[in-house]
Amino acid sequence: MKIFFLRYILISALVYSVQSKACSAFLLTGNNYNVVGFNENWKTMPGMIVINKRDVLKRNISWQNLTTDQTQANKQWTSKFGSVTFNLLGYDLPCYGVNEKGLFLVELYLEETSKVYNPKQPDMFWAQWIQYQLDNYKTVKEVVDHLNDGPNINWWPNAAGSHFFLTDAKGNSATIALLNGKYTVLTNKEMPMPLLCNNQYHKDLTAAKKFDFLGGNEKFDFEQNIKWEDRYSRAYYMLKNYTYDEKPVDYAWNILNSIHPGEWQTVIDTRKMNLYFRSDLKKEVKTIDIRKLDFSRNGAIKYLDIHTNETGIVNGDFQNLTTLKNNQYVEKGFPIGYDNKEFGESDIFEKLKKNIAKFFENILPAS
Repeated sequence: MKIFFLRYILISALVYSVQSKACSAFLLTGNNYNVVGFNENWKTMPGMIVINKRDVLKRNISWQNLTTDQTQANKQWTSKFGSVTFNLLGYDLPCYGVNEKGLFLVELYLEETSKVYNPKQPDMFWAQWIQYQLDNYKTVKEVVDHLNDGPNINWWPNAAGSHFFLTDAKGNSATIALLNGKYTVLTNKEMPMPLLCNNQYHKDLTAAKKFDFLGGNEKFDFEQNIKWEDRYSRAYYMLKNYTYDEKPVDYAWNILNSIHPGEWQTVIDTRKMNLYFRSDLKKEVKTIDIRKLDFSRNGAIKYLDIHTNETGIVNGDFQNLTTLKNNQYVEKGFPIGYDNKEFGESDIFEKLKKNIAKFFENILPAS
C-alpha cells in the first residue's frame, strides 16, 4: 500500500489536470470485508447528505411532473427502509446512496443509454428512481428481479442517460444499463471484477485484457497509464492485487485517489455500516456510523452539507431538513446537474421549484 501511495503522490498533479465526466465505482470484497468505493468526477458541485426515513408515503415524480402543471401522482409507495443519500438536486433526488440493509446504488454517465418503456408503469425521474430502489429493496437480486415491473426511468431532456452500479451487504454486485430499449444486467457471474466506469462494462474489460495482468501481451505500467481513460485498468489492477491486510477501507481510498480523484469521494463498509466521505472543497475524511442513525418515522429528515467544515464522526452534525433549506439546494443543484446555464433562468425552472415545494410539503416542515 505504501508503494501505491507514493505512486499517487507522483502522478496526482497530472491526474487532477484532466477535466471530464469520469466517474468510477467498485466493490472490494472477500471473506472478511465488503467495501464500496465511488468517485464522482465532474466539477465542484453543491450537495447535501440526507438521512431518509422509513414509513414515509411518497409519490412518483417524472420530468413532466417537475416542469408542467401535470402534477398528479401515478404511483405511491411507503418507504420500507431508511437510507443515507448524496443529493445534488434536493430531497428524494439522489445521485447515489446506501440503505440501512446495506444496498448501495449509484448512477454513472453512459452515452449510449436508451429509454426502457413499460406502458403499464409510470415514469420516474432518474434520481428518484435511485431513491425508490433504496426505499424498497435490500439486495441486488430484489432490485434486478423487479426492474421490468418497476417505474420507467426518464432522463434530462435532450441528454444522454446513465447506467447503474449496485452492491449489497452480502457482497453481491451488478450493473444495469438501458440499451436498445431493454435493461441489460450483469451480475457477479458475468463480471470478472465488480467495477464500473463510463463505458459499457464489456468495452472497458476488453480494453483491459490487452495487459499482462489479465493475460494480454502488453505490459501494464502503473506509472505510465495515468490518463482518465486508464482508470478502469488502474482500478482493476489494484483490486486484483489486493492482499487482505485488515485495512480494506484504507485500500479503497487508495484506489479512489490513484485512479482519478473525484470531486465527491465515498467509501462504505457495508459490513460495519460505516460511511466515509470527503469533497474537493473539504478534503478531510468524515465518518457516518449508519447503525446509529435514527431512521424511524418519528425521527426528523436530516441533512448535512457535502462541503461541511465538521470533521471526524459527523452523526451529531446533521440538521433538520426544511422546505426552505431544500429549495436552496434545488436552486443551486438543478442548473449544474442539467449542465444548462439558461435553464436556471427559465420559466420552466421557476415551475420546477414551485412543484418540488408542493410535492414535499407534507413531508418537510416549512422552515
